[in-house]
Amino acid sequence: MKVVAFNGSPRVDGNTNDMLRLALEPIEEAGHETELVQLATRSLRGCIACFKCAETQNGRCAIDDDGNECIQKMLQADAILLGSPTYFADVTAEMKGLIDRA
Repeated sequence: MKVVAFNGSPRVDGNTNDMLRLALEPIEEAGHETELVQLATRSLRGCIACFKCAETQNGRCAIDDDGNECIQKMLQADAILLGSPTYFADVTAEMKGLIDRA
């Protein structure tokens, strides 16, 4: 089993990162593969509603940034964890961009 966690915090080594690492620990101890992706270090825009993804249906977005890599990691994973601090009763812009694109 493969589990991919996405840290939506702009602080790479902040509390959200710590919580995701704690969540991944028992999964790793059980012998499963894990990966923690830091969205703050990635270039990722939000959806531009071009509908190319619906047109091509190839699992790729027309926007050429790190979003396609993140989406591929999601497609290859058996489980996905999303971690984000709460800003104005919502997830961060980084996490929102990933969710919108995925």
